[in-house]
Amino acid sequence: MKFLLVTDLDNTLVGDDRATFSLNQKLLSLRDEVCLVYATGRSYPSAQRLKHERQLLEPDYWITGVGTEIYRRGKSDQTWASQLSHDWDRRAIVSITQSFRDLVFQPASEQNPRKISFYLDSENADAILSNLQAELDRAGLSAQVVFSSNQDVDILPRRGDKGLAMTYLREQLQVRSDATLVCGDSGNDISLFQQSTLGVIVGNARSELLNWHRQHGQSYHYRAQANYAWGILEALVHFNLWDADF
Repeated sequence: MKFLLVTDLDNTLVGDDRATFSLNQKLLSLRDEVCLVYATGRSYPSAQRLKHERQLLEPDYWITGVGTEIYRRGKSDQTWASQLSHDWDRRAIVSITQSFRDLVFQPASEQNPRKISFYLDSENADAILSNLQAELDRAGLSAQVVFSSNQDVDILPRRGDKGLAMTYLREQLQVRSDATLVCGDSGNDISLFQQSTLGVIVGNARSELLNWHRQHGQSYHYRAQANYAWGILEALVHFNLWDADF
């Protein structure tokens, strides 16, 4: 059975070109043993551009749009899309957000049918987002608010985020949770660490993920000292995954 490696892109896999290259070389030597998944907040086209710019390996699967889309060989997983569309009322959610003046729509390229994205630059971000979630709940809307990188606000279906998309793939692939490593650095990666798999928080992680880890971290979560992909390599050694027989 393959080992499953699920990694965020920006500031996790990508950020130090030497580190990315070193991890790529190791993965290439074990390519038949590792199922590689990129899990990113970027849209699929944006993630593709980053792959070419930074000479990343082609993964087995792409999780894009903060978990709202899954791609394999350029084709969208329509079963996943259908699951997320259930009870998702995009128009009603957008209507509620219009009363929050601090929310600024991100470009159309970063929106998709199951993700509504904004920028938020405010000292009162926590209170604003708490109120937003409360308004969505009060309206009976099946939606969750995800904040990351101190500026990005994504409203997603409750049924879909990076962690739930990863679990969907892991169960399809029949890979054990202890044969799965998730890697991240920011708030939209929190859901990855909520799924009872091995996890590494890279050394350069943002405060929102570190704060969550202080409150909810588990023994199977590793806080790396090294930054970016060096932190992933550090965790693979820590968990003895390179030599594990899956």
